[in-house]
Amino acid sequence: MVKGVFDELSNAKPKRGFTVGIVDDVTHLSLKWDPEFDTEPASVTRGVFFGLGADGTVGANKNSIKIIGEETDNYAQGYFVYDSKKSGAITISHLRFGPKPIRSSYLVKTASFVACHQFGFLEKYDVLEYAAPGAVFLLNSLYGPEEVWDKLPAEVQEQIIAKKLAST
Repeated sequence: MVKGVFDELSNAKPKRGFTVGIVDDVTHLSLKWDPEFDTEPASVTRGVFFGLGADGTVGANKNSIKIIGEETDNYAQGYFVYDSKKSGAITISHLRFGPKPIRSSYLVKTASFVACHQFGFLEKYDVLEYAAPGAVFLLNSLYGPEEVWDKLPAEVQEQIIAKKLAST
């Protein structure tokens, strides 16, 4: 949206007043913005992990950030979203790794790796909304490789096909 402001100001005759952040259906002064615009370089690897509070997902991701940030030439960033009751509620870990310092907004918008550690989340949440085309999708499942596809909700199957996701 900030880029939309700069784009407007670069016009030969920019609007003297405008609205940012909402679709203003009263004054119709909202600026157009590109929701696909991304300031992160391609060298940054992004991952999103869905877990259940107290299942170890957040702890494992914090350890991964520490190891990658301290033991490799990569920089790391993590941001964790979870309910105040923590245990038993959904957790979403947003991780970034890259060769240069990472100064990004906290939430990952599109990820090259999406993990879902609770099969039941597929019925409740759109975990694949974060998956970039061609991303890897890791699913913790009680079902074996021969039967897991048939157990996935139809919407999840459609997203896997449409985004050409690799699964493990």
